Amino acid sequence: MREGTKTPLLEKGRFEEGIVKRATVAIEGAPPAERVRAGLQAAIAEAETDPAAARSALQGLRTDPGRLAELETWLGGDLNRATFGLGAAIQLTAAELACEAPDLEGIAPELLRWLEGDW
Repeated sequence: MREGTKTPLLEKGRFEEGIVKRATVAIEGAPPAERVRAGLQAAIAEAETDPAAARSALQGLRTDPGRLAELETWLGGDLNRATFGLGAAIQLTAAELACEAPDLEGIAPELLRWLEGDW
């Protein structure tokens, strides 16, 4: 299934589009106080279907200042805290996806803590 360092699904853009679509639907259907949690759960569900593609997508996010800035703004609150929290969540996710059997659901509470700025 793999071609080079990316899966065909990611190369066609469908993997990232799937994460965005699923998270958007979850966010729009959630009350404001639950939007970060809903988006995170949707992203985790999609990422667990193809951890290799999720690793590649996460690497793409890490190197895209525009998308990072959009996420930081969406998280709201103090921009410095949002930047730090998002960075911590990305680092934790990258470390988990590097495992032989990643368990993103298992680290979801810690990811949520960073994304919601509860640190």
